[in-house]
Amino acid sequence: MNARHEVRSLVANPALLIGMIGALGLLAMGVVGGIVAPYDPNSNLSMVIKHLPDGTLQFRVPPTLPDTDHWFGTDALGRDQWSRLLAGAWLSLSVVVAAALVRLGIGATLGVTSGWYGGPIAGVVRVVATGITAIPQLLLAIMLVLVTRPLGAVGFIASLALVGWPEISEYLRAEVLRAKRQPFMEAARSIGAPGRRLITGHLLATVGPQLLTVAALETGAVLLLLAELGLVGLFLAGATFLVGDFGPVGPFKGRASEWGQMLGAIQFYAITAEIPTLIPALFVVLASATFALLADGLRAASDPFSSRRVLPGTFGVLTKVLVGALCFSAVGFIGVNVRTGAMSMEEGRSLAAKTAESIWPGSEFVAGVARYSSGTRVIDRPERLTYYYRNSFNEIVRISFMNADRLAVEVRKYESEDGIDFATLKGIPPGAISYDAPLQKAEQNGGVAYRQRQPSFVVRVILTWPSDRDAPVYAVTYAGAVSGREIDPFRVCCFDAKTGELVDSLVAPRLSPPWPVPADCAAASSTFRQVDRFQAYFVVGPRLSVGTFANLNYQGDNFVWVVGGQGMPRLERATNADDATATAELVNPAPPSIVAGQGLSSATLRLPVPGCWTVEVSAGTATLEYTLYAYPWDCRPQHERFSPVPGVTPLPCAKR
Repeated sequence: MNARHEVRSLVANPALLIGMIGALGLLAMGVVGGIVAPYDPNSNLSMVIKHLPDGTLQFRVPPTLPDTDHWFGTDALGRDQWSRLLAGAWLSLSVVVAAALVRLGIGATLGVTSGWYGGPIAGVVRVVATGITAIPQLLLAIMLVLVTRPLGAVGFIASLALVGWPEISEYLRAEVLRAKRQPFMEAARSIGAPGRRLITGHLLATVGPQLLTVAALETGAVLLLLAELGLVGLFLAGATFLVGDFGPVGPFKGRASEWGQMLGAIQFYAITAEIPTLIPALFVVLASATFALLADGLRAASDPFSSRRVLPGTFGVLTKVLVGALCFSAVGFIGVNVRTGAMSMEEGRSLAAKTAESIWPGSEFVAGVARYSSGTRVIDRPERLTYYYRNSFNEIVRISFMNADRLAVEVRKYESEDGIDFATLKGIPPGAISYDAPLQKAEQNGGVAYRQRQPSFVVRVILTWPSDRDAPVYAVTYAGAVSGREIDPFRVCCFDAKTGELVDSLVAPRLSPPWPVPADCAAASSTFRQVDRFQAYFVVGPRLSVGTFANLNYQGDNFVWVVGGQGMPRLERATNADDATATAELVNPAPPSIVAGQGLSSATLRLPVPGCWTVEVSAGTATLEYTLYAYPWDCRPQHERFSPVPGVTPLPCAKR
């Protein structure tokens, strides 16, 4: 047989060609998928806006069908599904390949051992394998995932690996028994070949092609099992649950996309939005079919009785290509996706302080900036972590770590790239939290929606101590990037640098109170907060927040936003410190909707008399109790005067 004949044999094996091309494509997707994803896989929208050729706008509520902007459509949270498939490939395929290799290792070891040595070992293996086979694979996988959940990714991989190995063991046991009876094995024994040589030199050469075929087949089987677990609501990132009386809370919104997690949404939306939610499932099925085709092609190529068989040398080349691609992908996974941990703000500061001291002894730390850009799309690691130090002559040195990497340092004197006015800043003491918590809260307060609207953007998490503040604060700024210029700025401010909690804002100045709140009324403090397009001054609780347009409450009607919980907002109780007979109401409550991943509803809090009120508001099982001070009716600014409210006798704005 010549090379031309071998090429014809390969061409006549379409399953092998399609399987190899598909498998190599999936491995490449796992390496570079997160880099080439057209959108941030975790950016969600409550409304998908499309610009039509005629200049009009089309508004659609997620999940949406595929179009030219979103090839695979969007999911129920408005996230681009093609980007999520690309970005989640490395995590999903890493888990699948690792679980398949572990499963194959267990099955091959027990199968070869029981088939070669037989006796009690084979009996024990067959009993255990029979017992495991008697349990449905999906049910066994669910039980194992629940038991090993505390182990994280390792436990999830182990759960997938411990399902399905009995079939591999029985198949290889039968192959070993068949190989032991072959004439070449008898000949090797007759010339005194040792047992180890028989296994490594003859037995593995016989069952090796079948082992490669089984490996491809099991990879597809593990991928399907991953999909089945996702469909029932179990995946590597967690789980989905039905809660409350107002429908499901889902799908699970994690920062790391993963194929099983994407399929977890189907149980909620497959009936009302069939095509958009089933597209990820179809993609996973096709990926699994790719490995099945590869297995069938390898079987035909290695079968001596098949018309599509190839020579052992050619089959060895195919094997080396597949193994080499797998090894190259593993290196790519590590190089592209598995990076050293990003430094925290304090870790970087300790390194920058040594550099600053060597340049300008006695200089003080006045600003820290974690900068992100649309080059990575995913807001998970700063592209630059910068520290500014000021000497006694008010001169500035900038010390930057590229990609928050300890080894990639850039030092520039007299230079600032973040638009900070250093003249009025105080020195920042140690002990500040890192930039992660303020960024996460800023993302929830309009940041995600802003990034989704901007094809190019720059995000900065800035740590400073302004002279008008009592302590250091974080502010998060967003800006579009066009031709090297920053446009359309958006600022989320401010977060306490030690706790990460929202503090009073510089974005929306507070209204001055008509007079100070009485000392015996411990009114709860409110902080400015933006939730997607909705902004207000919120009293923030652990599970529920209640906000008003201004930072003051008045006698009469007060429009409020309620964020958190699942259900219609309710007024559980309300008492007035001066008038025990006064009865407050929560009127015109609106059904909740999911905005920026949170439940948001509105209502009107009607306070019949002014003074100090203690109110308790609930939404579903979440509650918030807080104290507010209501000013008399005429204290409202002129542009906020309301029409007379039934049951409320307006009182003049005068101290009583």
